[in-house]
Amino acid sequence: MRRARYNPPQRMSFRPWLFFAAAALLVAAVPVRAATFDAPTADLARQVAALAGPGPARLVILNNSTLPTAQIPAIRQALERDLRSQGVLAGSAESATLIRVTLSQNLRGGLWVAEVREGTEVRVAMVQVNLDAPLSGGAGPMLTLRRTMLLTEADPIVDAAVFTLPGQQRLVVLEPERILIFDRNTTALTAPGASPAWTEPQSFPIEHTRAYPRDLRGRIVAAQDHLFDAYLPGVACSGTSAGGQLAVTCGDSDDPWPVTSTQRAFYNAMRDNFTGVLAPGFGMQLAPFYSAAELPHAVGSATLLNEVNGRVLLIENSAAKLVSGASDWGSDLAVVRSGCGAGAQVLVSGSGSATTGDTLRAFEIPGRDAIPVSPALPVSGAITSLSSGPDGASATMIVRRDAPTTYEVWNVAALCN
Repeated sequence: MRRARYNPPQRMSFRPWLFFAAAALLVAAVPVRAATFDAPTADLARQVAALAGPGPARLVILNNSTLPTAQIPAIRQALERDLRSQGVLAGSAESATLIRVTLSQNLRGGLWVAEVREGTEVRVAMVQVNLDAPLSGGAGPMLTLRRTMLLTEADPIVDAAVFTLPGQQRLVVLEPERILIFDRNTTALTAPGASPAWTEPQSFPIEHTRAYPRDLRGRIVAAQDHLFDAYLPGVACSGTSAGGQLAVTCGDSDDPWPVTSTQRAFYNAMRDNFTGVLAPGFGMQLAPFYSAAELPHAVGSATLLNEVNGRVLLIENSAAKLVSGASDWGSDLAVVRSGCGAGAQVLVSGSGSATTGDTLRAFEIPGRDAIPVSPALPVSGAITSLSSGPDGASATMIVRRDAPTTYEVWNVAALCN
């Protein structure tokens, strides 16, 4: 039988110089650890000040990271100090500007996200934070998502689009039973900082003989020889503008819906997704999918499909490949040409509900990997539709809120930091 071996007992001796050396190291470690957050608070304060401008603001800090609660007051004090140096006074409980900072984490380390809310507009900034070592410098250029509310309605909204004309904008809203068209004069004089108001809408009924499915979706797209086309399950509409007069005609239709500039897809009128049959197609069998978008590359473009089974497919040069890093994507996506980073990004909804809230985030896809390039923008409600705007530089987001049920139309743009 093998006997276990143990270390022989050792005599303990007290060495005063070791004790004082260890104590000195412990004392020195405290300010070093506290100083690790000087750089990220200064960087975040600069970004927030650029979004909010000088003046009073309310500051709220939420800790969703592994940082001890005892460290939050020091972080708040540093952030208030850095904001003050940028002209933002974060202490007014009556200010209309709200700065909400969420201390979170991802696989790369700490991620601090600041939401600057002024009225109905929300802008987001973020910094990466090394939670284990001192930092120097900022987090580098990152993408900021800015959203602006366009409209709130009690009636269901399935899609919307803003068409910009010289000196004028038109907001087209698609509902199950009607199409609303709002006008806005962008050259009219308004109060400083205020946006021109939408006029009373013109309403056009949607004629259809088939019953809609329970989960209703729709789509508005710009047309080449008239203002727009609108699609609902079993219905197609066309909107024209001649001599300043608007007209909309609707009728039963089984035609495929345009999902990119070159592809159309057949919609399953009994469900809430496309069948997987495209026209002209790619010469391959595709699974049913929720949404599609055209992702421009330096040479050519690729088609992105968000399949019903949870996979995300990228089709390029007649080859299909699975996108990794997209397992937590929701069912809606859109592409915006921001000029930041690779030039274009994919905006993706989360999987939240109207009760718990949703998220919106920007990704780039180099090769076959989805890389997040913006923080997850919190959304109060569920994102029910997300589509690229006619200008390609922004997207339109439809959000449903409960208790009471309301529908919001948001414009979302991506800004380079």
